[in-house]
Amino acid sequence: MSNATFDKQSTQEVLILFDDTSVLSKFQGVPMYKMVLLLKNDIGDAPKQPVEEIKNDGFALSTTKVVQELQNASLSVFVQVLRNEFISLTFDYYADPTIEIATYTTGLHLNGVMTEYPATASRYFRNPCSDPNANLQYPILPIEPGSLVNILSKQLQLEARAPSQSLTPAEVIDPPLPAVPKITTTTPEASATTSNGVARVANTSLSSLVAIVLLSLLSMGY
Repeated sequence: MSNATFDKQSTQEVLILFDDTSVLSKFQGVPMYKMVLLLKNDIGDAPKQPVEEIKNDGFALSTTKVVQELQNASLSVFVQVLRNEFISLTFDYYADPTIEIATYTTGLHLNGVMTEYPATASRYFRNPCSDPNANLQYPILPIEPGSLVNILSKQLQLEARAPSQSLTPAEVIDPPLPAVPKITTTTPEASATTSNGVARVANTSLSSLVAIVLLSLLSMGY
């Protein structure tokens, strides 16, 4: 990353995303990098202790109702990964990638989105209709959670899920990275010994060949 001058960016922000705080801690010395801690499991609450642990190593990523709790602790919250393909879009967003972005940014007030289609996100944020306070005639509104489920018949509705577990410090704190082992190289003495050994074998073979020629000449009467 240093060879690509990512650590010297002045116009763009570089986000380092990982689920291991030990790895993220290695980038803390570079002011141009912002560490993003990936939370893979669904969480239903963010108690103060694990939130403080996150603040020690990076920033949290979550799409649950704990967004406000994390932001109250001065943490930035991102969502990833957004895609434009129809099969990856939830029907809750009416299969519209723009509505999905509006739901996360305007509805949930996330700090940013990570997308494989930056042109779609750029077009949304540059559109005046993305500002809910602009009082325009055609604003881009987020969805209302559960609005699609309410119009489904009871036969198609899913069973109620159990509440998600609270975030714990064990999900945030990771053991330190192991030390990098030293790689041993072949010493010059070993190479010299091998070369001398080959030379001795060649000299021995040449002496044997001379002796055979002399014996052949003697047997012929010379």
